[in-house]
Amino acid sequence: MNYQGLLSGPGGDLTFTVCFVLFFGLPFLAYVLLAAVGAVDLPAHKRVGSGRRLLQPLFVGYYYWLLDPVFRFTEKTSLRPNQITLVSLLTSALTAAAIATGHFALASTLLIAAATLDIIDGHLARAKRLATSSGAFLDSTIDRICDGLIFGGCAAYYGGTPMMYVCLVVMIMSFTVSYARARGETLGIVGAEGLMQRAERITILGIALAFSPIIGHHLEGFVEHPFYGLTAAALCLLALLNTTTAVARISWTMTRLKDGQRFTLVRPLANRSPSDLLVPSTADAPDAFNNRVS
Repeated sequence: MNYQGLLSGPGGDLTFTVCFVLFFGLPFLAYVLLAAVGAVDLPAHKRVGSGRRLLQPLFVGYYYWLLDPVFRFTEKTSLRPNQITLVSLLTSALTAAAIATGHFALASTLLIAAATLDIIDGHLARAKRLATSSGAFLDSTIDRICDGLIFGGCAAYYGGTPMMYVCLVVMIMSFTVSYARARGETLGIVGAEGLMQRAERITILGIALAFSPIIGHHLEGFVEHPFYGLTAAALCLLALLNTTTAVARISWTMTRLKDGQRFTLVRPLANRSPSDLLVPSTADAPDAFNNRVS
């Protein structure tokens, strides 16, 4: 058997794509069947603030269900949330380098790994009751750095083309979406959700990166610097949806500030302990990034 052909060229693209689909697709089908017969409970819909999320409870619940063995393993180790957060930063830096150099299949794997680590650190903080104000601050700050690295890598790959400016819009609007929520919450306005949050951004880009090589090489051939139209289209979509979400969050928050309203999706601050303010309870867990500003 020609193993080299399975790992490079068209054979390599096909091998990676099939493995990607099987790894995520088969468990998803199993989860859908379990949900259909009532063997697993879907996370509850959250009340809508400035807009409903793109990722619905089925998909969020599926990924938490898929990661359950990992959760159980990390709970038994001596790992601390901050350590995992720092590893996610390193993984995001490697993701950015892979994107910038055109290794999109590798980049998709690293991107999903980094996002998964970002989920694990929050779960570990809840499970081991290790939530601290410094940890919450570090986590949110690292998330913003990771976003900048990832979309900066996209801008580097598409440098000198109009897509570079699209990547910059995605980056700026991602920061704006996160800041609008964080600033609103400091002013007492809690509940600014919206269509495009960090989990949605990572999901769309990760899928696009994974399928870009097989589609791009089929359409463009194995040229030195493929355009990878699928990833370009995903970035255009992210630019549009990020901008829409940012405008919705800003408008929704300003309206409530002018009206003197306080719309909350969580328990009143007076009824919550300091740890509740930092990390949601276990019952709130099926929200891939609900313990950080997204």
